[in-house]
Amino acid sequence: CLGLALAWIRCPQSKPRRAMDVTLHSVNLLHCGAALQTGTLQVLPVGKKKQQKVVVGDDSGVLTVFYIKKGEVQYEWKSTPLGREISTVVMQMAKDKIFVGCGQSIHGFTRKGKEFVKIKTNLTETINHLFVEENMIWTGGEYIMNIYDNCKDYGFVMVKDKINAITCAPIASGEILSSIVACQDKCLRVYVGEKLYHEFTVEGSASALGFHGVNPVDNPSHTAGDTVQMIYGTEQGVVGLCSMDAKSMRRTGGLSDKQTRPGVSTPGSGRRARVCALHTADIVKSGQLDLLVGRDDGNVELWGLGDAAATSRLDQAPTPLWETCLQESIQALSSGHITGGDSKEVVLTTYGGKVLAFSASTAARDPTGVEMAQNEEAEPPMLAMGSSTLSKMMGGTKKKSDPQEDKEMKQERVKRFASLEQDVARLKAELEKAKKDYQRLSSEQIAMSTTTKVSHRFGLNSEEACYVLTIESQANIELISLRADVDVDLLDHSGTSAILSRSRGDPSNPLLATYRMQEPGSRFQIRLRTIEGLSGKLCAFVVPSTNPKTAHLISVSIKPLALHEKVPETPADIPMNELRLVGPFTVTDMHTWLSLCVNELPSRPTDDDMTINYRSTFVGSLLTGRYSKGSANFRSDSISTISVLKDLITREATGRKIQVSINVDVKEETFGRFLELIHPKLNYQHALILAQ
Repeated sequence: CLGLALAWIRCPQSKPRRAMDVTLHSVNLLHCGAALQTGTLQVLPVGKKKQQKVVVGDDSGVLTVFYIKKGEVQYEWKSTPLGREISTVVMQMAKDKIFVGCGQSIHGFTRKGKEFVKIKTNLTETINHLFVEENMIWTGGEYIMNIYDNCKDYGFVMVKDKINAITCAPIASGEILSSIVACQDKCLRVYVGEKLYHEFTVEGSASALGFHGVNPVDNPSHTAGDTVQMIYGTEQGVVGLCSMDAKSMRRTGGLSDKQTRPGVSTPGSGRRARVCALHTADIVKSGQLDLLVGRDDGNVELWGLGDAAATSRLDQAPTPLWETCLQESIQALSSGHITGGDSKEVVLTTYGGKVLAFSASTAARDPTGVEMAQNEEAEPPMLAMGSSTLSKMMGGTKKKSDPQEDKEMKQERVKRFASLEQDVARLKAELEKAKKDYQRLSSEQIAMSTTTKVSHRFGLNSEEACYVLTIESQANIELISLRADVDVDLLDHSGTSAILSRSRGDPSNPLLATYRMQEPGSRFQIRLRTIEGLSGKLCAFVVPSTNPKTAHLISVSIKPLALHEKVPETPADIPMNELRLVGPFTVTDMHTWLSLCVNELPSRPTDDDMTINYRSTFVGSLLTGRYSKGSANFRSDSISTISVLKDLITREATGRKIQVSINVDVKEETFGRFLELIHPKLNYQHALILAQ
């Protein structure tokens, strides 16, 4: 494929970039009144002018198209509220029509803002993912992918696990495009219509997808069967390159842990934050595609692929060129000529509703003219006659002052200041009005809801054998109170600076703790470790800094084997204890009982004969199992794991009045192996006691 080959060829005139050799200046484009979801940003194709327009959809259900003119935001058009929060915004392939997923409906808009189509589907799941090509539409909910042809049902697929991302490309020959699905069960799957075509295991739960370059659909020379280079990201922070064609899928590179990288979520940690968005574009004008990565902790990274582009191997020489942290999760990434500069600019959205651009142009360093005014006022009168302020800021050579240029510069400064004063006055008026409305409302009624959105993520960090509870709010967080009915060890926290206060609990509430924020911040992370064998519920009461005061309740389940993570397979030569169960239960019954004990199971069984493989992140012991209708067999080198499974399944089966025959086969060889696994931890604890 000529287009793909050209994308990977190194430009002979490009200069190699050193690590962190690029400077990008931030430009605040827009602050939406509502929060933004993942994938709700698009950049319109180039029209009559080189400068491009930006499309963004927010949780208020409003789709906004705007552009930048003379440093100011100009609204092209806004849609009427669509009734539900906008969950995805895409462009129709090879055209400039905008499609929006909103609840269970699909809305289509022209470039000028006319709504030309509205499809009310019969789906029960929210449309979180969308892809449109000619008359074909692919939608993705939580577990179901639907295909529509000319607004009519074409087919659907019940995916094995939760869908995190969907895109399409011409991979296999056929009447329609192949769909690539990123799944929670650490797999990338390719479907041709309703048929599973490829299945590829990756390093973690796949959370983002992107192409190296433009989508092959937009490449006229690409045909079905040609190699497609895709980039994927995972919840474990890994970024990889995957090459796929009609015959196979294979990993050809990635950002390895051994490389210098800017995207570390916490100092001293070897794990990077979850990947939320991926994009490739030539940002530094090197003639090659650079890789943009947006992460859950607010890190935005720019990687130069270097010589890797010529060899199709991303892990040979990727170089970190630039990075910044915005302290709130990145929801979408794109690029284009947004502010009118000569080079492509990075444009992104954050959870709190910010739309930002990052430009290499020096003009973006001082978009409001404050630095220009300060430099002018600080210049001695004689010096001002010999050089212009603009040339000093641009680092140019001195030249004689031009009266006309000075006059235009002063007029521009006055204009910018006047515009800023108007914006400040408008914002003050809106703030006072909102305060009065809230005060009147809070004095008359009790606050039952709030306009501030709060979301959370509760995931296992396998490297540290602990859970990370991430809480993100649209407004700054004032305090977080924790309560749990099971013992939980609080390890540390990150994000906003906070003071931890703990209270004496009781048997029904062993954990009572409160984090009080010491500085403004909308994102907070708590690391905690559960005790295996115990189950319960952890509740977090989040109070944002808004009036009237309201608390958001977050509840997460703590399972008996919560520190076990799913693995592809387990070694066959390890001695194992065995638990065998026989009875009149279905595969769904056993699957439901197991889901109460371990994480990372799909919501429903995907086969009549299910197999599971787990590893304890804390001790290193293994668990493998196979179950079908009427029988189940579980094996582990830890007798404690077998005991936990036996107790839970017995209790649940008794509650359902299902009689189950249980047989346990204990191998004495497993005790020595288990002691070897915990010996390093016992030695460490013994050394701590001796040190005291």
